[in-house]
Amino acid sequence: MVAPTRAAILERERRFAPVAAACALLAPVLIIGSLIGAGRLDLPASGVATEQLRAFDANEGALLVVVIVRSLGYLLLIPPMIHLYQATRARRPELPGAMLGFAIIGPVLFAIQTMLGYFSQADIASDFVARYAAGGDIYSLLDDLTDDSSIATAASSLILPAILGLGVAMIYYPLQAMRAGLLTRFFATLGMALGAATVLFATLTLLPDTLWFAWLGLIFIGRTPQPRPPAWDAAEAIPWPRPGEEPQKPAAAPAGAVEGDATEILAGDAADESDHSARRERARKRKRKRRR
Repeated sequence: MVAPTRAAILERERRFAPVAAACALLAPVLIIGSLIGAGRLDLPASGVATEQLRAFDANEGALLVVVIVRSLGYLLLIPPMIHLYQATRARRPELPGAMLGFAIIGPVLFAIQTMLGYFSQADIASDFVARYAAGGDIYSLLDDLTDDSSIATAASSLILPAILGLGVAMIYYPLQAMRAGLLTRFFATLGMALGAATVLFATLTLLPDTLWFAWLGLIFIGRTPQPRPPAWDAAEAIPWPRPGEEPQKPAAAPAGAVEGDATEILAGDAADESDHSARRERARKRKRKRRR
């Protein structure tokens, strides 16, 4: 397989960078906007589960809009991750192409899990409200409805794969991009830290994750206050110096080489020639005196 030329790499990135940047900037708007929208519905975040279900049933239509917007926000994370990994792999061809799948696995599973979670809650809430008026043990009723919901089971089974998929991508992609010189050490390390935190505390890192992607989008189109790392325009890997690495010393001059610049050499040659001329002139004067 023929490796793409520098011009081909730059042309491909020039065409795809605006799309990836737009998605990276729009994703946090949708995800954070969905959180704000859900907060304005005045749903009880804690308390008795039965009260939460009744509130969910009363706001079912508005919550569907919130869930759709959030799912779209998750899906918009795919293009920037694909663009970052493709740019990295173009500069480091030894990277496995299979790792590109993590750019899709995490966001897609998050979007599916979000939608399934909504539909399972909507189904349970509507059944609970319909049977609540009949009386009886409402807590046993809630447990039975939850256990019998196959959608709720499917939604809960997708949480861990979704978290791991996104977490692996946010650790591996910034790491390799930093090694290729596409991301600075600070920004790449921040992305890796957020990826690890996503695996441990998925819901708590949602806001910083999306803001990291927004800044990544600005890097794609060169809109950050600092210039982009030179590896982007060079279309080749330019690794950063390792921490504590000393600058390379100049190579030693080969044996017999004359030190100094051309001016110093010419000046030295002229001085030597002048000295020889003066000695020859003195020798001629001594010979004339002896003849006399």
